[in-house]
Amino acid sequence: MTFKVVNTFVIPEIDYGDSLLDSVDADIERGLWTAEEDLISHCQDADAIICTSPAQEWSEKVLDSLVRCRIIATTSIGYDRIPLEPATERAIAVTNIPDYCVDEVSSQAIALMMALARKLFPLDRDVRERQTHFTPGNREAVRDILHPILRTRDQVLGIIGFGKIGTAVALKAKGIGMRVIAYDPYVFGAVMQTHGVQPVDLDTLLRDSDIISINANLTSETRHMIDEEAFKKMKPTCYLVNTARGGIVDQDALIRALQEGMIAGAGLDVLAVEPVPAQDPLLRMPNVILTGHSAWYSTASDSEAEYWHKAMGQVIMALKGRFPTYTVNPEVKKEWLTKWGTT
Repeated sequence: MTFKVVNTFVIPEIDYGDSLLDSVDADIERGLWTAEEDLISHCQDADAIICTSPAQEWSEKVLDSLVRCRIIATTSIGYDRIPLEPATERAIAVTNIPDYCVDEVSSQAIALMMALARKLFPLDRDVRERQTHFTPGNREAVRDILHPILRTRDQVLGIIGFGKIGTAVALKAKGIGMRVIAYDPYVFGAVMQTHGVQPVDLDTLLRDSDIISINANLTSETRHMIDEEAFKKMKPTCYLVNTARGGIVDQDALIRALQEGMIAGAGLDVLAVEPVPAQDPLLRMPNVILTGHSAWYSTASDSEAEYWHKAMGQVIMALKGRFPTYTVNPEVKKEWLTKWGTT
């Protein structure tokens, strides 16, 4: 049997690992499709699908058309673009690449924290524009620009989402002397404690943190988790860092919180709408750092073997009848093995 693999969002000059399919007698179709009707047209007879774009319409209508599909492999950590329950009902395994860009994203989170906490961007602007020199004797400049800056070891970092990236953020933060607390209802508190992290509930984290780092997946539970009520619980000196998914934060509530001084600032690699519209108020806020969904990148993370080939590896496992390692809807396993597995 010859399998059909469809890559629905091909970027020119990228090696997605197509040659790896030589081991499983498969043909591949590549294109750039986002609309529902295009996905149905090209994918309805696919045995496996590779996708990456958040703009794609993976509706139930699309999933209903997939009469042979055994895997939808996403080329990212996040998988919120795929409706998991409908996929599970159709015995389709959905996979991500959870060990991808962990070092890069966690480092970006730390960089945003330190830039905010040490006020690096306001300092840079003031020195460039006014040649300010912040000596102990220049109390006016110290008061106007530097105050308040806490010692790193006096700050509490609250991490929302204690997966691979959240754990890496915690370890790096502890390495620079921060006290770390974390909230994740799906991780045992004892696991956090083995890393020297104190497990807390969400309200405690919002109330006690000097910096909050969001490192959770976007799901129905986490969408707009950080809303107006959440901002009201934070310290007015708190900084919010988001390197996960923009939809976890209610962006209108964030803008109001920044405008009204409910929090001190934000470091945002991700936003609710990307690319950021030119009229977005966040672009004009001096206490906001925006990095344009760049946290994933390094020369290593952009390499074929590190990123693009991993999704193909999951596809090959599925086509060989082996349940994919990175399946994010594990409840499908029994039915999947019955329908697609090898004996």
